[in-house]
Amino acid sequence: MKTRVLTVLLGILLCAARASAQQRTVTGTVTDDRGTPLTGASIVVKGTRTGTLSSETGHYAIRASTGQTLQFRYLGTAPQERIVGADSVINVQLQRTPTSLNAMVVTALGRSAMERSLGVAQQTVSGTDVAQSNRENFVDALQGRIAGVTVTSTSGVPGASSSITIRGVSSISSSNQPLMVIDGLPMDNKTLNTESLASDRNSLTAFSNRGVDFTNRAADLNPEDIESITVLKGPEAAALYGIDAANGAIVITTKRGKAGGGLTYNNSFRIESARDRPEIQQVYGPSDVGSSTFLYFGAPYADTTTFYDNVSGFFRTALTQRHELSFNGASSDNRVNYRLSTGLTKQEGVIPGADYRRINLTGASQGQPTKWLNVDLSTIYSHADNDQTFKGAGGPLLGLLVWPSTDNAKDYLTPAGTRRQISDLSADAEVDNPYFNIAKNKINSKNDRFIANLSLTFTPVSWGSVKTILGTDGYTNQNLLLRHPWSAFGNALQGILDQATDVTRNLDAQTTLNFNPVALTRDITISGLLGNAVTDQKSTVDAVEGDHFLDPNFVSINNTSLSSPYSTITRRRLVSAFGQAVVDYRHYLYLTLQGRNDWTSTIPRPHNSFFYPSITSSFVFSDAFPSLGKFMTGKLRAAYAEVGKDARPYAYRPSLVRKTTSFGGFGYDFWGPNVNLRP
Repeated sequence: MKTRVLTVLLGILLCAARASAQQRTVTGTVTDDRGTPLTGASIVVKGTRTGTLSSETGHYAIRASTGQTLQFRYLGTAPQERIVGADSVINVQLQRTPTSLNAMVVTALGRSAMERSLGVAQQTVSGTDVAQSNRENFVDALQGRIAGVTVTSTSGVPGASSSITIRGVSSISSSNQPLMVIDGLPMDNKTLNTESLASDRNSLTAFSNRGVDFTNRAADLNPEDIESITVLKGPEAAALYGIDAANGAIVITTKRGKAGGGLTYNNSFRIESARDRPEIQQVYGPSDVGSSTFLYFGAPYADTTTFYDNVSGFFRTALTQRHELSFNGASSDNRVNYRLSTGLTKQEGVIPGADYRRINLTGASQGQPTKWLNVDLSTIYSHADNDQTFKGAGGPLLGLLVWPSTDNAKDYLTPAGTRRQISDLSADAEVDNPYFNIAKNKINSKNDRFIANLSLTFTPVSWGSVKTILGTDGYTNQNLLLRHPWSAFGNALQGILDQATDVTRNLDAQTTLNFNPVALTRDITISGLLGNAVTDQKSTVDAVEGDHFLDPNFVSINNTSLSSPYSTITRRRLVSAFGQAVVDYRHYLYLTLQGRNDWTSTIPRPHNSFFYPSITSSFVFSDAFPSLGKFMTGKLRAAYAEVGKDARPYAYRPSLVRKTTSFGGFGYDFWGPNVNLRP
């Protein structure tokens, strides 16, 4: 048995070595059928995560081995595949193809409809394209793939949050993020605000959303579990979701089992390094010979001066790896399917101490126990552990830029183990040594999340069906932020420790009565739906801030002589009723009427009830006029919708907050209530 195992391992190593030896760079140009270079065409090695995009001149370069297949894709063209042979140059012409108006697409509430019937703007990205982008946060994979969608990442550090907007900003004070829907129900994409930290109660310790970053919770999803992502652009496309979709909606469908699925293992590895490093001048010395400044407008350095390359030694070569193992299948009659998967993501940052680790466990199953009942269950568990460094004025990069080249920054501790200072400035005035900063100032976030959706579809009659979805989305997010007693960041208060635990629980229920198409006349058919939804959201943040450390190197709130607790409870309830009617005239003229009424708990009665209408139309003129259809495929669409947003919880009620006046007490907050608040 041992001999067989050794033989198999040796064979694998030999095959890997041979494949590596044959791998080379394949280049070429991608053009359309008229010879025009295509910019941004996707070139992927089939069956792998290796991919690239063509340049402005249509040129590309990719590493591949002999026998592997290259896939070429570009929007509006037919995809092509080419097998890598002896030639290292592969030029490809992609044929432009008309858009298929008969394709089935996912719309609001997870419903399917033909492209020709839609009078709104929406686009779909396949889960394969999302996974091949090799982004840890799937939101980043949408950048450049959806027209009108802008994705902004706060930084390149592991675990950085990403903001997504559709068609720009529409609100100054509230969120501009679209609603995220997973398997039919809303998904929380919150990012923790520093206002929830106890240190933000005091201007001397407040972060005020500067220098720190928290992951947006959509990053908890494993991109490998996504089947497709549909972006509904604007309120006319997402009107059935009401208030929460005022900025549009992103509808996520997770994978299900398929017949003949079996066991699948995927992995990817990425190596990152700092490509460019800031150039540090080594000509002029400090402005003040008394070593009380980090400005360099003094006399030139002597020729015998010894310089240290503090910059290049600071960054590291970072490795990111992802592993995913899944098992799926289905019965021969497709009445039952199942899928189980587990994923591991480990991302290192080029700055030491910046790391992101995530574990995902998912399960999904569909079944049809009777002819009139379909059951769909999906569950997602994720655990994320994120270490970050401070940014901005309190971050290590500023210290790295101004630290003198004549000093070895790696030597940041004294023989006694305390912070080594190189100037006569006070400890809170001298900039932190960058190595000391990443070693002593800490940011850590741990998150455990569980999402479960249960869908029941009843079809007791031939003319319609009833679908009910019940879901829960809950997580516990633990945060720790340390400003070390010796650092310039925390010396004034002899150390500052922030701890905050956010326990979030969201419950959703949605029921729809679907009416199948009915022929009113020979040319006109009508279909529609009626439904209601209930959303209950609750977030409890228990935070505490401690300062004046007793032992400078013991990280515990019990190690602080002064502490201040701060708790925040946020609740919101939304009750909704909605409906839709679709009129089809000869399969080329469509009229869709939609309406939704929301009752929200964040607006005072009687102003808390809002009705949002939507009227859309689609006219396939190439089908209406067959003479045109011989030469082209075309559709005109028009839409009108009204939508608004409710307020943040407790925006209109008088709230009491703790006052710092003599002997303490409570009083009204700075922000006054508005009992006449409207959306």
